[in-house]
Amino acid sequence: MRRVLLIVAAVFALSACGAGRTTAPAGSTESSESGALPDFARVVCQATGPPRVETPAVKPQPDGVHIRFVNETGKDLSFSIEDPSGGGMGADAPEGTSTQVVNLHPGTVSIACFDAFTEDAGKVAQTALEIVDEDGVWIPARLTCTHRFSGFTDYAAGARGKADPLEAAREGLDSYIRASDTIELAGYPDAKETLLYRLVRAGDVLAIVELEDDGVGGWLAGNVTGCSSLDR
Repeated sequence: MRRVLLIVAAVFALSACGAGRTTAPAGSTESSESGALPDFARVVCQATGPPRVETPAVKPQPDGVHIRFVNETGKDLSFSIEDPSGGGMGADAPEGTSTQVVNLHPGTVSIACFDAFTEDAGKVAQTALEIVDEDGVWIPARLTCTHRFSGFTDYAAGARGKADPLEAAREGLDSYIRASDTIELAGYPDAKETLLYRLVRAGDVLAIVELEDDGVGGWLAGNVTGCSSLDR
């Protein structure tokens, strides 16, 4: 395997790296008698104009942010989600109703529906969605420094990962760990396809490693973003 490091000075913000289609959990509602925020967002893709976000604010669940797409256009579409602080993701929004679980940190994002064959995702109209972590399920995954590097590990096809995600995280961060450091789970604790772990030193988050499911029950250390001081 090979590791490539890219020095960057932009403010780091973790993008949504994993998304999986699922069905809405039993008992999910768009409102509650207690006035709590809905636990899934409802986004209607329309034939013209931006999508109609019927739940302008949503709270995440322990495995991520659940978004229900209602595609009323009569054809399959795609969707894109952009985070103003950096990053983004996208996937299919087939005709009818489908649900995506995405790894988006709390804050405001912009959602668009578009035809991938005829439209440019960056030029279509967007609608805002606010993610409010009122239950405190998100474990902060932001670096406490300004100058950062980003690196990735390139694996051969069929590579097997570690059964223990913490062990995989330690392997991915091995070049930067000191004896006094703590490696701990970050992001959404029950995320299915992508997990985040953070390296904490004296209370500061100095690196984040992204773990990917190898498809056979193991975890592979993928992207690593850290403070530039670690790479010296």
